[in-house]
Amino acid sequence: MKRIICLAVVTGVMAMGAQAFGGWGLPSLPVIGGIGGDSGAKVDVGALTARECVLKARVNKATVSLANGLVSVQKACGKATDAAKLEAALAEVQKDPNDIEKTKDLCAKVNNASDAMKAVDLNAAMNKDEARKHLGESLLHLGAGTLLEAQASTDAAGLVKDITSSVKTVQSSPMTYGLSAAKNLLSGLSTAKFVAETVPSQLSSIGELTSGLVKYAQTNKIEIPSLSKQKDLAAQMGKE
Repeated sequence: MKRIICLAVVTGVMAMGAQAFGGWGLPSLPVIGGIGGDSGAKVDVGALTARECVLKARVNKATVSLANGLVSVQKACGKATDAAKLEAALAEVQKDPNDIEKTKDLCAKVNNASDAMKAVDLNAAMNKDEARKHLGESLLHLGAGTLLEAQASTDAAGLVKDITSSVKTVQSSPMTYGLSAAKNLLSGLSTAKFVAETVPSQLSSIGELTSGLVKYAQTNKIEIPSLSKQKDLAAQMGKE
């Protein structure tokens, strides 16, 4: 199924993850969607709805990538049961990537898994043979997912602002915009608020976990994927 990716940059909440992987910079694309309100310009409902679709696709891909990275780490630390549960959630969300409720569920499970793994003593729990086989790939998926989520966080903040400033205009003119226009915008606002409110804390948690995994890899001379490889995977996922 065709996926769309628009690039943006998030700062601040990504400090730990950026330090772990060396930082990054991604170009941003122009915002689409006319805004009405006090300006008197007609609201481009179709463009705002399209931005919601972009956001849903991106946060889905990001969360899937993070989950894939976490599963390998869980297995290497002997948490087979936890890994199996996360894999089951992954399989469920991949049945319908456009289902935002399934993405939200996977997002919650990723948050829980990340928080649990931060409490693990990696040096004591990590199977070194498994780590040498899979930790590099795990860090690659965590890095790509982090990049995509950083983009999603900025996109969501912009979408919340633009829909909020437009929805009253649409609600007050059903004959102009159509009876379903306001409902579509409110759906988009709900999606954008979820991402804007959830992703920053998730990025912080993943960044902290990633820092620990990078230190483990460095100590045990395990190759760490380059930033360019992380960007390549993020871009590839965005095109799928």
